[in-house]
Amino acid sequence: MGGWQREQAVVFLCASNIQAQGMDQEEILRHELIHVIQDLHQGPLLPEPLFTILARETIPSGEVMMVIASGDDANRELECRLLTRMLSTPVVAQWLREAAITHREAVATPMALAPKDPRGGKTPDHRGP
Repeated sequence: MGGWQREQAVVFLCASNIQAQGMDQEEILRHELIHVIQDLHQGPLLPEPLFTILARETIPSGEVMMVIASGDDANRELECRLLTRMLSTPVVAQWLREAAITHREAVATPMALAPKDPRGGKTPDHRGP
């Protein structure tokens, strides 16, 4: 649905997949921005036992098992899913701004990219270079 490419400092969303799955683009973006915050902090955002308690109460066991089976860093992904559910987009945006200032040298902060027009140009509302 989306991703965070740390090396390029790019967050991307696949709008067609998000729409096909009936998901919310803002929620996917919030999820990816939390991954950026995790990278900026270079460690867990929620201390134990708070993380475990909240995860047990918030994330369905089937989803937990799917994340564990994926082979990725399960705690990192579960923490991200948990915070995505708990926090609003403005809260995540503010946290990202503050984390970027505090951890400026840790990782590049994502830059906003205008979506491309299917005909190869920029969208009409593109204001940047």
